[in-house]
Amino acid sequence: MSELKPRKSFKMPDIYIVLAIFILVMAALTYIIPAGMYERETVETAHGVKEFVVADSYHRVEQSPVSFMDLVTAVPDGLKRAASIVFLTFMVGGGMGLIKRAGLIDLGVHKLADSVGDKAIMIIPILMVLFSTLGAFIGVPELSLAYLPILLPLFYRLGYDGMTAMAVSLLGPCMGFTYGLTIPGSVGVGQQIAQLEMFSGSGFRALVLLIVVVVAVLYTMRYAMKVKTNPHLSLSRDSDTVMRQKLAEMEPEGEINATRRQVLAGYACFIMFPTAIAAILINNLGFEAIGGLFLFIGLTAAAIAGKGPQQICDDLNASMRDMMVAALLCGVASAIAVVMDRGVITDTLVYYLEYVLRNTPPSLSAVGVFWTQSLFNFLVPGATALTVLTMPVLSPLASLLDIPQQVIVSANAWGGQLTDIFFPTSGFFVATLVLAKVEYAKWIRFYFPLMMVLGVISSLALVLQQSLGIGLGL
Repeated sequence: MSELKPRKSFKMPDIYIVLAIFILVMAALTYIIPAGMYERETVETAHGVKEFVVADSYHRVEQSPVSFMDLVTAVPDGLKRAASIVFLTFMVGGGMGLIKRAGLIDLGVHKLADSVGDKAIMIIPILMVLFSTLGAFIGVPELSLAYLPILLPLFYRLGYDGMTAMAVSLLGPCMGFTYGLTIPGSVGVGQQIAQLEMFSGSGFRALVLLIVVVVAVLYTMRYAMKVKTNPHLSLSRDSDTVMRQKLAEMEPEGEINATRRQVLAGYACFIMFPTAIAAILINNLGFEAIGGLFLFIGLTAAAIAGKGPQQICDDLNASMRDMMVAALLCGVASAIAVVMDRGVITDTLVYYLEYVLRNTPPSLSAVGVFWTQSLFNFLVPGATALTVLTMPVLSPLASLLDIPQQVIVSANAWGGQLTDIFFPTSGFFVATLVLAKVEYAKWIRFYFPLMMVLGVISSLALVLQQSLGIGLGL
């Protein structure tokens, strides 16, 4: 009797392979989907000069299927297109790496872990509320790249897993960004296109933000407590073994005693980080400035901690090497949009979106905008890019369908960003996955149920806003 061979379990392909498949699929669609374009106009906005599509100006153009050379150069051009996020990843990773190699993160993790004692679970709501509050105003979910290096060792030490650290790092800032109050790219630009008072309707959005943050916190706490009770239920158990070993190799042996200079560097970080966040909020800083700030903080902290010039250079090189894959993946993810633009099918898909919404029952039209925007985010990741492309079409369409403009702004912002941490075309999301060594499929298993719940909450909020006129003003 022959021995039965053990059945091999399915293993999710590397994220590079997943993105390559998406690129090839989009390339094939450029041979199938008709090429078309909207006319565009340049407009001076409160957030700089933007190029908006002109409603009802869609027209077919000559088919432009991508060639072999278009595919070959898609990734390099994707790196150019995502240059700001690529450099942000390098700069933030370099700055946090310097702080880590100066021993400051280890010291902070030990102090915080010791201070919470048997109330470790409360770290989750405290951090998620803090991150979502910051995200609601400054709108930079990419800061998950800065949070994760601190939270991974902290949650491991508290008995949780990498998925919990990943959830707090991503869900906190992303819930604030998605349901934010003063987000320039989605709410600000969207309201300008809809000719509404800038950041009006914030009261209703604040209520929805509160509800979704509470739901996300409870969902994450439930998972964390389940994993702490039974570690075998962890979704990131395999990658955690590798990460724990890697962090253990970097952690100093024996009891950690801070030097006087490390203590001073720690106090300096407590001053510099809030100052940087305030500068981002007040001055509406871009990715380049944010990256530069974090690198400056890392260099300053390392110098105060007693690192010499050559040590700082060596540590910076090592930190940048650690971020290499994460940064490159941002460019690979952007190659999908590059292929679509070269095939001139992006505007055609927007035109199809408009057609679908015109045939949606009026009472459900806002909900239809929400869900179509959440799907369209796969093709056009990024709040500003999606808003600039679709809102000039959605705003006049809303007038024809008798949908309040404030409702369309909410549907665009909520739907367009809810899937930022679902689709692998989002650069910072993919980079965060790589840093945590969490498989894409495992994160989807964790996030998908929560995303559906948040989608239902958003849909109900839009129905209330449309039917009862709630939150149309301040």
